This record gives sequence, C-alpha cells and structure tokens, in this order.
Amino acid sequence: MKDLNELALTLQRSYKEEFDSKEILLSDSFKETYGTFLRSISQDIDYTQHTATITSAGNLKMYIPNQWFRAAAFMVPYVSEIVEYKKLAEKILSEKFESVKDKKQYYSDMKNTKDTDAIERLRKWITDYCDINAISDDGIVAEQLTSFISNYEWWFGSKTIDRGDYYVSPVLALLGVVNASQSYIADISYNLATHAELAVASEEMLKSVSEEDEEGEIFAPAEIINSEVERKKGGINEIVYGAPGTGKSRYLADKYKSAPLTRRVVFHSEYSYYDFIGVYKPVPIYKNSNDIFNTIDGQVFTQGEPYIDYQFVPGPFIRVLVEAWLDPGRMHTLLIEEINRADAAAVFGEIFQLLDRDVDGNSEYSFEPSRDLKEYLASIVGMKFYIEKGISIPSNMNIVATMNSADQGVKPMDSAFKRRWNFHYVRINIKGAVHENAKIRYAGRECYWGTLISIINQKLAGGTIQLEEDKLIGPYFIKPDEVGKKRAIDKLLLYLWDDVLRHYRDSFFSNEIKTFASLSEKFEEEDVLDIIHPPFDIDMLISDSIELNVEAQIVNEEEDANE
Repeated sequence: MKDLNELALTLQRSYKEEFDSKEILLSDSFKETYGTFLRSISQDIDYTQHTATITSAGNLKMYIPNQWFRAAAFMVPYVSEIVEYKKLAEKILSEKFESVKDKKQYYSDMKNTKDTDAIERLRKWITDYCDINAISDDGIVAEQLTSFISNYEWWFGSKTIDRGDYYVSPVLALLGVVNASQSYIADISYNLATHAELAVASEEMLKSVSEEDEEGEIFAPAEIINSEVERKKGGINEIVYGAPGTGKSRYLADKYKSAPLTRRVVFHSEYSYYDFIGVYKPVPIYKNSNDIFNTIDGQVFTQGEPYIDYQFVPGPFIRVLVEAWLDPGRMHTLLIEEINRADAAAVFGEIFQLLDRDVDGNSEYSFEPSRDLKEYLASIVGMKFYIEKGISIPSNMNIVATMNSADQGVKPMDSAFKRRWNFHYVRINIKGAVHENAKIRYAGRECYWGTLISIINQKLAGGTIQLEEDKLIGPYFIKPDEVGKKRAIDKLLLYLWDDVLRHYRDSFFSNEIKTFASLSEKFEEEDVLDIIHPPFDIDMLISDSIELNVEAQIVNEEEDANE
C-alpha cells in the first residue's frame, strides 16, 4: 500500500505544475470511452468542442467544461489507492461488527480520534488480519490503514469512510476547487480510477490533448503507407435493425466509434451509386489575384479568381476503402444510416460483388474499376499496389448499417443482397434508458415516460391489434432532451395515428377521439389512449421519485451535519 499523504502531495504538485486552465480539446478515444461507460450506467453525454452535457438517469442535465476531465485525471492514482484502502478496511471491520449500523458508528467514533487505546486496538486488528491472510505487512500496512481510519488529515479526508462519496472532499481539496459547483470532478476521478478502460484513456489524455482529425481529409500518413504493419482482420458487413427509438445508431456509435476511423453516411430516396462511389464532376478552383471580387450580397470574396475544373470526387465508400488500405493496423468502418431508404442494390452497384468475404474479412472477389475511378485511386500515394488486380475490400474495413423496416416508403432488399450481411436485432429495452424515469403529463397526472410507453406497447402488441415488435415504440423515439415538450409528444402521437394505427384507431384510442387535433389537445388532461383501466394500471405511472429524492437528500444533510 502506498503512503496516501505522500502520494496526494506528489499528485498535487504535478497538477499545479502541469495543468493548463486554457481551453482544451478531448481526444476522440477518451470521449468515446467515457461516453460508452456513462451509457452503460443509464446516463448519456454529448460533446461540443470545449464542453460536455451529461444527462442523468432522471433526465437532468449538467454542463461541464473539458478542463474538469483533465483535472480529474491527475487524481486517478490517488483515488485508486483510497479505494483499495477502503476495501481492506471494510474486510477487517466487517469481521468485528455484525451490523452495518455498528460499523458506521465505529467509523464516526474513530474519525480524528485522540483515544490512543482505540487506535492501538485498531492497529492490532489490522496486524492480526494481515497475519491470518498472509498479507505482507512489516508494520507498514497496519500503520497506514490505522491512519486512514483515525487520522483524516493524513489523507486529506473529510466525510467518513463509510459514505459513498468519501473520495469527493480530498480530491477537490487537492485540486483546490470549490465543492459546491465543481464536485463532479471527483466523480470523474472515481469513474476513471475504478474502471480499467477509463484509466487507460485518462493516462493517454494526460500525455497529449490534440486537435480532432479533419473530417474531410483522406487518412494516408507517409509513415504508414506500404509499411510492414500487420493488417487487422475481422471486417464484417452488419445490418442493425429494430423498432424506432431502440438505440440502433447509439449501438453502432458505441461499437464502431467516430471519425476518422468511422465515416457516417445517410441513405435517402435520391441517393445514388455516384454519391456512394464517386463521380467525375466540375469543382471550383481559384487563381491567385489582386482583383477584388464581391459576392451577390456584397461580401468580399477572398479566395481568388474562380475557375471550374473537372475532377473525380470520391464518395464515402471509396474514401473509407482508401483509408483502410493505407492504414493496415487499424479497423475502419463505413456506417450507413437508413440503408433501406434508398435502393441499396442499385447504390452498391458492382460493389455488391465485394460483400462476399473470406474468414479473415477480405473480399473473396474483386472487380475492374472504371477508368476514372482507377486513375483517381492510382493518383493516391501508396494505393497503386492495392488495385493492380482490381478493387476489393480489405480485412480491416467494416460496412455496417441501420435499418427500420417499420417506416413507410422504405425500399425492400432482395435475398441475394441480404444474404451477404450479418443481421443484429436491437430489442426494445426501456429499463436502463437515460430518461426512463423522466416525467411527462398524461390524463391529468404526472407519469414516468418509460412506464407509459411500456403500457402503450403492451396494448399495441396485445388484444385485437397484435402488432409486430418493429411497430412498437422504443425509449429513444423521444430523445432525453425532448421529454415533456409538446412537439415531442405530438411526434409520438402522429406516429401512432398515421403510421401504426391507421387501420386500428377505433380499437386503440378512446371513443371521443375522432381527429388528430383532438388527440393532441386532450393528451395531457384526458385518457385519450384508453389505458386507465385493467389490465393497464395507470396508477403505477404516478411518480414518487420526488419524495424519495427528498428523503435521500435529508439523510445526506444529516450525515454532513454530524461531521
């Protein structure tokens, strides 16, 4: 066990010397790792350039600057150590006290005690435990753990060790920040310290905080081109599908991360092969000139004298293909949103042939590209070698897509196209959604969003209607920041009215509802969905979280008052 006092002071010195309070940018890898962690505990995070918005499980928001993450990372070794101290203390004291209440009282009594007999008794308990469990001691463990429990000044503690937030005060004190407004920094430190993947990400963040890669730039660093780096294997074709609002896009974002290793494109009814692969077309170029040009609205045009040139402009498939071939050591992904909103077979064209893959993920076949495409690829440094025998997909390139067969106007896929893909079904899982317990008003009362849509889905799937699951409502059909807004409820009701229940309105809505306008206007005050009766118990929708939160707050305030 490390000396907590020495470790704390060392980290505090590093923080004071190395921390820069100027605006910083978080790396993509850190943002992805921390975002994935938060979503695993039913929270969410959205990043902008210099700040982040965290949405709690109760749909409450917190806006924090990037500096908090970097400050928190300095304290990770300290928090990791006090977590280990607490684990050992709990093991020892759990053998001495039968009830949690007695153990809690002991922690309180021992906080900064001057009772030498009590301190010696504690030291003996620790020594005996170390002897029985063959823990290497030499008196150091006993001395330091005794100080941890009885001398809070030694480890900069404040709140008693039995509390869940015991780590907050020392972290904030060492960083020299205000508790009331910046306490979440300590929670970030705790998260980073207690989850291995976050700890690694925080170490990388401290080493370098770099600008994000340019979205439009072809990734072809000279040191990787034609290198001896072993090419990654395992590239797949995967389509993720499910009911609207089940989190398909979020699933792919968590699994395949973001640019530059993942490029995202959205298919639509006008999307074509030339958008997807690329096409020779006119592009503007500018000649350096001393002449002054003005736009139609009077603004000075500073790029020079405009001309038109003809160039091959690559589509997203070719961009990702090039990036994957030239960067063999990393997996690259093309992510297609709403793949069945376009004629997928027509958009893929001859690429369709490349979707057959071998066990490593390489295309089993290749094809000879058009002259324009071949000349474009050959012009990219390092690519000529990879296209000598035609175009193929490398083993380090994924093609993944989302699909929602419940939407109107989608294009069906033929079986030959579909058999070249793996399919992953995302089920409706309301429990654990960030805004599961967010409150909305329905039929004159306050209700949980998660429970309300559970009852709606129960009614849609049962009785005389018996709809398939892809017609039901996922928790993210309404996003966390939309809950409670009239336009969001209208979006839900319009989906039910026009798309899902066009032929079942009389069987679902209450008898008084004859128009959509009436449905929208009466939603908050009347039982327009006809669910306040068995087997749909609306009483379980009524929120009691306010009382529970107040009770929890009172307990914490009492604990603070006792310390």
